Amino acid sequence: MRSDMWRLYRHILIGGLLISLVCFSLIAWLKQSYQERELLQQLAVDVELTAALYKENGTLTDISNVSVFKWEPLGPISSESRTELLHDSDLVLANVYSGTQLALKGESHAVQFSLLQPMLQRFLEVYPLQWSKKLDLLNTLKSISIKKIEPSPWLTSEVSLHQAVDRQLYFLWQPSGSDQAWRIQFNQANTFSFGTIVFAFILLSLAALLVLVWIGFMGLDRKRVHFETITRQIARGRGALPHGVVDSSGTLKELAYSFDSMSTHIQRLLKVQREMINAISHELRTPIARLRFGLEVLKDDVSEELESSITALEYDVEELNTLVDEVLTYGKLEEGTLALNFERASIRQILDSIVEHNNALLQNYKVHIEIQGDEWVNADAHHLHRALQNLILNASKYANSTIAITFTADDERWQVDIEDDGRGIPEEDRDKVFIPFQRLDNSRTRASGGYGLGLAIVQRIAFWHGGAVLVEGSELGGAKFSFIWSKSQHQNSLG
Repeated sequence: MRSDMWRLYRHILIGGLLISLVCFSLIAWLKQSYQERELLQQLAVDVELTAALYKENGTLTDISNVSVFKWEPLGPISSESRTELLHDSDLVLANVYSGTQLALKGESHAVQFSLLQPMLQRFLEVYPLQWSKKLDLLNTLKSISIKKIEPSPWLTSEVSLHQAVDRQLYFLWQPSGSDQAWRIQFNQANTFSFGTIVFAFILLSLAALLVLVWIGFMGLDRKRVHFETITRQIARGRGALPHGVVDSSGTLKELAYSFDSMSTHIQRLLKVQREMINAISHELRTPIARLRFGLEVLKDDVSEELESSITALEYDVEELNTLVDEVLTYGKLEEGTLALNFERASIRQILDSIVEHNNALLQNYKVHIEIQGDEWVNADAHHLHRALQNLILNASKYANSTIAITFTADDERWQVDIEDDGRGIPEEDRDKVFIPFQRLDNSRTRASGGYGLGLAIVQRIAFWHGGAVLVEGSELGGAKFSFIWSKSQHQNSLG
């Protein structure tokens, strides 16, 4: 991941430098283009002004004092005339046509922008013509616009050059001997201002950089998702990488090998543990049967005084046999080898049967059974019976006087709630009650019966029914266990 991040930083740095160079080049080119455009605009004023003076006077006298071109007259200029500018890097050619005939031809070498700015100013100040005639002459030019303004007392000269906020040049002309003033500016093409285009370039550059960053992070995110997918596959037991997976650094391959080794080791340990528990449990059945048979035989040959002791031993043997049975049942449920037979069953019959067969343990409690809705469910009746019986008997161990059993159903699931009025289970300990052989405190000892497997078995039965067992506080004051299972589990088994 560190190499990917460094690669991303490197790409962003290089991309940022390239974008900056491109922007700098574009702005420099744009600035040069704007300067050339302004230059041509002012040259057009020079050509138009020269053509107007030549047409009026019929001579080029005094024109050389204001024009940057060297002119060559070729013929008179009629009322219909047009101008033309041709330029390259070093030479600017100007042609004035009278109809279709070339009347004036001029050229200028190495025209400088700074020399053109005062060109109009020299005409207004130097050229020997009355200011009213100059005004009439300027009004005929297409390359400039004239606007009458209020005279300003702060103007110190007849003509002054200024620059607007948008970098556009203009002249303020207040002829001597006149109480009027005009603003004269060069007509510009309908294009965006230099600042607007520079700002647009900056925005485009930032957008390009953000796109570059986004592409880099999207690449990292794709790798992250791909990495998570592969790790999940490896965690499910897939020991090798799928074909076509890019793993340039070898990280995924090493991770897959580590997960595979760990999974194999855990599976081997679990297999050995299950085999040992099953073997011990099965082997215990034979000596337990022998003890049971031996104690039964001894009862016929002992006195009444020893018979009570033998009865107590028989109870212990039966308790040990029950423990072995629960261990085997939990092992089969845990590894999924226990076959479940799903069928339609009556939840009322199951609950009534549990209460009836455990009457000796429940006779001192008020047991309330409430069935809400249809009593028929889809389940393995034997294991559902065992799970609910474990929950009811567990409630009887800690209830004071009352046990409430409620069955409800909706469109997606069935639910059996079993509540007692005991002291309940602390919230931080509620997840621990489903751990095999787990006891929460000293009160939950063998004196209350059980081996710590009953609720663990209930949880596994709920799992194989597509459900779960939840524990929370009861309105009766004790604990509330909810056995919930899905209606869609083995739905095709319904008759």
